[in-house]
Amino acid sequence: MRHLLAFALPIAVAALAYGLGLARTLGAHPFWADTVILIGTPVGLLLAWLLWLTPLNRGARAVLGLALLVAAYWVAATGQARFAASFAEDAFAGRIWYFGWIAVFAGLAASLAGALLRR
Repeated sequence: MRHLLAFALPIAVAALAYGLGLARTLGAHPFWADTVILIGTPVGLLLAWLLWLTPLNRGARAVLGLALLVAAYWVAATGQARFAASFAEDAFAGRIWYFGWIAVFAGLAASLAGALLRR
């Protein structure tokens, strides 16, 4: 019960992002923009819980989640640029774009939950 806020806040942020279409606005593919939030958030919460089991403190867990968020955004943007430059023929770049956005929302959820989870 005491960790409820640590998991409720990332879920609320994901719900807000889903409702506002934030993934689509930031550059996710319009057809898949909602699914990246629905897949990435639970993955990020699982990652935050696994990091909570390690001896890392809250700050380190939050920084790791934030690093994942930044790296994933770079990967997603690179995949998007390669996919667009290939006139939608580079399927690998399209997959990188898609999975990069899943990792963005996983990093967002992991950084929020990691900052709030304490022993």
